[in-house]
Amino acid sequence: MVLLLLSDDAALVSLVRGIVEHPWELVRQSAARYLDHLISAPPNVRLVIFDDQDIEEGDRSRLLGQIRKHFSGDPLLYVAGGHSDDNEKRARTNGAPYYVCKPLPHERFIHVLQSFLQTLELKG
Repeated sequence: MVLLLLSDDAALVSLVRGIVEHPWELVRQSAARYLDHLISAPPNVRLVIFDDQDIEEGDRSRLLGQIRKHFSGDPLLYVAGGHSDDNEKRARTNGAPYYVCKPLPHERFIHVLQSFLQTLELKG
């Protein structure tokens, strides 16, 4: 099972890397690279974490649309570079069951991510 992390934030990558363990595989790609073309995603993606920090405001909806199109059945965790009502609305309207903004509340984020991983693991 693959967790696809779309982020260039070294701290977020490190945090997620410290949580993900077998049977999960962490694949990290730059979210900004999805603006030009959808990078071929690995098979068996079951969870997507999208970090919008390096994405221009005007490109976020388009990028989320691409992500939802290619990973429509997979839960999306939305990590905003900063909170705004527009960011939260965008996340919710694109089906993100979890929205959080930076700076990350580490303990809460770890708990939420672990819960998603365990639930998806049980579903097979």
